[in-house]
Amino acid sequence: MKHERTKTIVDEIKYWKQNQLLPEEYCNFLLALYTQGENLEHKESAESSQTLTFYIFMAIHPILLSLSFLVIYFTEMGIIMQTVVLSSFVIGVWFHIRWLQYKKSDWLFVPLFNGALILLLMTVHLNQNMIGLEYSFYITLILNLVLWIFLGWFWKVKTLFYSGVIGFIFLIIYIVS
Repeated sequence: MKHERTKTIVDEIKYWKQNQLLPEEYCNFLLALYTQGENLEHKESAESSQTLTFYIFMAIHPILLSLSFLVIYFTEMGIIMQTVVLSSFVIGVWFHIRWLQYKKSDWLFVPLFNGALILLLMTVHLNQNMIGLEYSFYITLILNLVLWIFLGWFWKVKTLFYSGVIGFIFLIIYIVS
């Protein structure tokens, strides 16, 4: 009977920790108290499998960026198919961003920056094939850079924010000269 009570309490503390009803430190303390340190080995193996998954997802991002260039410049797909493929890349990156936000990871900037680059590549390519005007190209770049600055400010990702600001400076210098 005592073992069942302890298991129920431990499950409840894990639920609190997962749904962030209590701070993680409190939950860890309570788990260590009720499991008497028995659960530590399982936690370490779970963390190692999570880190492997994390590194696999992080390794996918440069591959997606490379595939984006490949799809646009080295295939003979139609513009609609290229747009569908690149949009699926952006949506996949968006899901990874949301997952990292849920996990409160410090590595949020990697998929966010990668998604922004793929989106920039896609919008510039669509602009060149659909409209083709120089002013629309500048407008597309400005809108992308504004999006970079906004997302960098909103999600507190300094890399993306400063990239947008530096991109704006270079774009202004290019337009003026």
